[in-house]
Amino acid sequence: MNAPLLDVRGLSIRIDGTERDLVEDVSFTLNAGETLCIVGESGCGKSLTALALMGLLSTPPLRITGGTAAFQGADLMRLPRTALQDLRGDRIGMIFQEPMSSLNPTMRIGDQIAEAVERHKGVSTAEARKRALDMLRRVGIPAPEQRMAAYPHNLSGGMRQRVMIAMALANDPALILADEPTTALDVTIQAQVLDLMKTLQAESASAMILITHDLGVVAEMADKVAVMYAGRIVEIGPAAAIFDDPQHPYTIALMSSMPAYGARTDRLVTIPGVVPQAARMPAGCRFAPRCPFVTDVCTDMPPDTTVAAGHSVGCWHAPLEALPEERISA
Repeated sequence: MNAPLLDVRGLSIRIDGTERDLVEDVSFTLNAGETLCIVGESGCGKSLTALALMGLLSTPPLRITGGTAAFQGADLMRLPRTALQDLRGDRIGMIFQEPMSSLNPTMRIGDQIAEAVERHKGVSTAEARKRALDMLRRVGIPAPEQRMAAYPHNLSGGMRQRVMIAMALANDPALILADEPTTALDVTIQAQVLDLMKTLQAESASAMILITHDLGVVAEMADKVAVMYAGRIVEIGPAAAIFDDPQHPYTIALMSSMPAYGARTDRLVTIPGVVPQAARMPAGCRFAPRCPFVTDVCTDMPPDTTVAAGHSVGCWHAPLEALPEERISA
């Protein structure tokens, strides 16, 4: 079998002055052409994981305390800054959550895209601008020749996000990191942007890590799903397995809290309690204080249990079908 495009093992991130990791022992693999969705509540460590892979953590106060991330023969955690700068925008592209704060407000759209092409491909300015214009066409920007001269504030939110996608894909990256790219968009534009991302990804055979808290987006986009809670991946597997047979109590709670189409007959499920602060993480399972299935063994960190091919869960009680009936109904 071919080696995965990206192999992350034991990634841990800490903030200076604390004794517990914000992101702890995160591991996953990603093959060429696959989409991995990382899903979880705000503050669970999704964006920190992506920023660590890109070498964009604010250091200090954040620092990587352990782990590796093998990408095309190199460990992203140990590359010097210049090597990471050569990868970013070339072999790895990133689509940020809010393009208005990510695009340069003083540069024209065409110049921003062309700059990335010229920097990494070593082509002339004219060739880079030609590529930028082609990318604006590919992402469906109307009147792209005129938009080349526009500034970010001249465009709508949906158009700005299309520009971010064009910039991220301009150099045909092998890996795309998309950090909640549709959060600020209305539902109609969100659907258009997701369709665009899927089409362009298929054309380029790029792998994608898509960070979101929207399970509807996950169902639309994911080949694999990693569910994060309080800095740890608590469940990971094929998208169909996660939706059809969720095994971690947190995953089940997330699924149950989703509003359904049509007439509502039952109240939405809520998860009692709050996500623990970094300085007050439980010693064992981080979800234990909020879990309906908690027992004494949960004071120890649970191992990853394989419940099906490619589907693993960090829970002492997995598979949940093996629990006594009274525990499941409690």
